[in-house]
Amino acid sequence: MLEAHVEAAVHFENGDYEPAAQAAQTSVEAAKASQQPALALGVLARAKLALGETAAAEKLVSDALTASASAPLEEKAAAQLAAVELRLGQGKTEEALESAKELRALTPDLGAGGPMARRLQTMALSEQVKLQIARGSLDDAMRGAMELLAAAQKRGNDKGAEGSAWLNISEVHSKRETALSGAGTSSTPEETLQAAERAAEIFREAANTQGNSLAEVEVQAGLASAITLIGQARLRLGRHRQAADAAGEAIGLFRSLGRSYHLTGALGVELEARRALMEPMIGLQSANKELQQIRQGTGNAAGAGGRGARLAEATVLHLIARTHAVLSEPLGAVRNALLATELQRDIGNPEGEALSLLLASEQQKNLGEMLEATETAERALKAAQEAKKSELEDHALRVLSNLLAERGLNDKAPMRPQALQALDSLVVAIKGRDAPAAKEAENLLTSFGSLVNNKDIADQLVPLLARDPEAADFLRELGWDVEKPYAQVQNGKEIRHLDFYLVHRFGGMGFGPQFRVCHPARVNGSFPVAVSVNELPETEAWQMELMLRPAFLDAGLQSGLAHAPFFDEPAMNRNYRY
Repeated sequence: MLEAHVEAAVHFENGDYEPAAQAAQTSVEAAKASQQPALALGVLARAKLALGETAAAEKLVSDALTASASAPLEEKAAAQLAAVELRLGQGKTEEALESAKELRALTPDLGAGGPMARRLQTMALSEQVKLQIARGSLDDAMRGAMELLAAAQKRGNDKGAEGSAWLNISEVHSKRETALSGAGTSSTPEETLQAAERAAEIFREAANTQGNSLAEVEVQAGLASAITLIGQARLRLGRHRQAADAAGEAIGLFRSLGRSYHLTGALGVELEARRALMEPMIGLQSANKELQQIRQGTGNAAGAGGRGARLAEATVLHLIARTHAVLSEPLGAVRNALLATELQRDIGNPEGEALSLLLASEQQKNLGEMLEATETAERALKAAQEAKKSELEDHALRVLSNLLAERGLNDKAPMRPQALQALDSLVVAIKGRDAPAAKEAENLLTSFGSLVNNKDIADQLVPLLARDPEAADFLRELGWDVEKPYAQVQNGKEIRHLDFYLVHRFGGMGFGPQFRVCHPARVNGSFPVAVSVNELPETEAWQMELMLRPAFLDAGLQSGLAHAPFFDEPAMNRNYRY
């Protein structure tokens, strides 16, 4: 019974939903026959949800909750745990929180029960941590992890539960590292590393002791997860060689356990560490080795050809493509990213498809294939919309909009209105001297890339600075490199016609009468401008009738000489004849 539950959980993690549902159904039926709590009930509900059987998943959990009303404590806890898992799978975190409160009330009594009750307590408290992480309440998640640790230590000999607690603590520390300022207590990579190393140490002890509430394979999976977190933390600390070693160990453990989903996560750590060590080819060799083994059925509990194996293959291809991209090898990146895209589409994973398409689009752009990059970005947007991931959809819109802008098709860029709105917000903030709002608008404007060009900015800021010269000081305080040419009286220097062409002759260009047409001047300031009045002499009738005489066209090139510093010399005030 326990083995079937673990098998179901492994299949579900890998993305093999049908085998997960079958193994979970077997485990639930066996539990009912022996009048034991159905540990796989939550996995069965989530598997049905992933297979599109939402109504069946809802009914399964609802029936279990109704039946558990007069059942023993363990069955009540199993039903409430399944309710939390289902609501989390549906993204209904607040409803999951309500179920979690009822589950929370049952956990203290579970610790005093037998092995099954203690196991349920570990699962329930771990789910509480997962729920709080999903809600973004990292301080509450840490309190849940510490409660799990206290419960495991109180039992004394449950090393599996204690290792699971330290693993949860390490995961919360890892999330805290990247949490926004003000979102709660922050953590450092060193804290993550220490907690993960403690988890790994205890899991190693648990493998050699009796009385664990976790199965042996779960202890090994916990050890592999802890080692992966160790590798990630070492990577952030700049200990790249140690990170690569840890990732290699985790890959071997996950492969032996058939956990292909987690294997790809550890592989990503190794690839990143190898790039940092200037050994990218070693990382690519490792990735290609795992790719071959996944295709042969090694490293996935359901074997080759299943959804989980294809998902793992697509993930590895995406990692390989990303490595080629970092190495400035766009051809290899595009090829592997598009292969990953096909696999993701075949297994019905639009989120993964969108990510691979966005990577391919970026690399097609680097190859100068702007039309192909645009078409790929449009496909990525469609996949992101299908996945119903707002952040991913926003990213795809930005990529597509920037590609269209770089092709000169700003009006067709879907995010052009939002970009111009951000520019308007910046202008309003400058007028009101609102530094925080101006910085926020500036960051937003930067995120739109080429959707707002220099002309757009100049069209808004030049008139503003002309009317309000002190705004330049405000912009400088924000870090802008702004001068005040607009607040100053512009002055110019007229260059005498004879002097101008004398300098041309000194330079080796002796223009005839028909081409000595410029009467130039230079407008001084931060950005000097050359201007000229062009007076064409009379000539033969056929030339006078031309729409554009050659001398007029040549005058535009000649007038650039007005910028020459030679005209600043006092000697140019003399009269010359030639």
